[in-house]
Amino acid sequence: MKNFANKIFQGDARSLLRALPEQSIDAVISDTMFGTAKSYTYDWGIEPAHGIAEAHWQYHQPIYEECLRVLKPEGVLAWAQGAKHAKYFSTWFGGYRLWTLTRFASGGLKAIGNVWIVQNKLRTPVEFPNRDSLIEFNPRVVNYYRHYHPCPKPVEELVFMVDSLTKPDQIVLDCCCGLGSTLVAAKILGRRWIGCDLSKTYCQISMERLESNW
Repeated sequence: MKNFANKIFQGDARSLLRALPEQSIDAVISDTMFGTAKSYTYDWGIEPAHGIAEAHWQYHQPIYEECLRVLKPEGVLAWAQGAKHAKYFSTWFGGYRLWTLTRFASGGLKAIGNVWIVQNKLRTPVEFPNRDSLIEFNPRVVNYYRHYHPCPKPVEELVFMVDSLTKPDQIVLDCCCGLGSTLVAAKILGRRWIGCDLSKTYCQISMERLESNW
């Protein structure tokens, strides 16, 4: 995996996934496009699903199936999802546990819930860890990155996910890495990482963040 580990690839996630060897990844932890809004705009264009569930899954299903292919037998998959499509989750993903993390802005009272589909390679549910899931984050960092991306994830949230699902030196893949929060969390925790995004700008920002652990 030396040709892939600790690198970011700019392009379609399906192209990278097809190039990865079968059963080579310990964890896929990815904040994929939610597909819940009609006009989420990234620097490469408007989200293709336009809020339609069927279109969202038509786009993502090949990516999901390739993610399962590259997972090791004991590997895990965690996908952030929009709750608007919750009634389709069982059809799309089979067995899973819904991990809901609560994010609190530092010094504030506003709470935001985020939903993750978590399962193993065989699509068996992965139980939530026996630990608190209250995520305190710095809103100034998130607000800064909103200038570049419509929904940046706090690194603190991804630290929780990476720490809960992986061990040191394992490989974490984020095939829709956006601004790189998953990759930064993996680096902080001593995991190897692989990132991919359609946007050249997002990939460049991710590399800058990795250099500063921010």
